[in-house]
Amino acid sequence: MDNNHCDYAGFSFTKQQLAAVLSTPEGRQLLTLLSRDGGSALSQAAQALKNGDAELAKSLVSPMLESSEAQALIAKINEQA
Repeated sequence: MDNNHCDYAGFSFTKQQLAAVLSTPEGRQLLTLLSRDGGSALSQAAQALKNGDAELAKSLVSPMLESSEAQALIAKINEQA
């Protein structure tokens, strides 16, 4: 697999695309939201993805992404895409 390309939960994106999203105000807010537990779940999810376990990664961050705050940020990010 190309190190500059990621596949996650049916979505395919490059590291540059991910960096572009995370550089937006909404992306930074979403990252802050995902790090509220001290970043533990986000770190564990990243490690799971590195190990090829997308399902575990998804299960670790899904509860945080289901909040109304996260959903609003995701909607704004998707509008900009």
